[in-house]
Amino acid sequence: MTRVETDGSWEDEVATAVARLFTEKLGPAIAADAARYCPENTGALAASIEHHLEGTDLVVSATGGADGRTYAAYVELGTGPHVIRPNGKQALHWEGAAHPVREVHHPGTRPQPFLRPALLQQRGE
Repeated sequence: MTRVETDGSWEDEVATAVARLFTEKLGPAIAADAARYCPENTGALAASIEHHLEGTDLVVSATGGADGRTYAAYVELGTGPHVIRPNGKQALHWEGAAHPVREVHHPGTRPQPFLRPALLQQRGE
């Protein structure tokens, strides 16, 4: 019978190795795939993709753009039909609109997943 003894430091060594794997290989690979799968309009959504560790968890996330805009979840998951009303004004108006309106009944948007396919991508090694 073979007996193996450790000094207890193996747990720290494994945790360090996993953290390195997450931050140096897996996180960048998932983020790169997400940016590649990302629908492109202005490029702000792809540019907002980042990865980091929270404790022992790898987090890959996207916000959606500059100026505090956070629309990544709406792109990833889509939206149902909803009403758009003015915020702080009495009416909505945009270039090309025939006239101002009090509300718009939006039909919703289809999902355009980019984070989930990147996460589920089969990886080697």
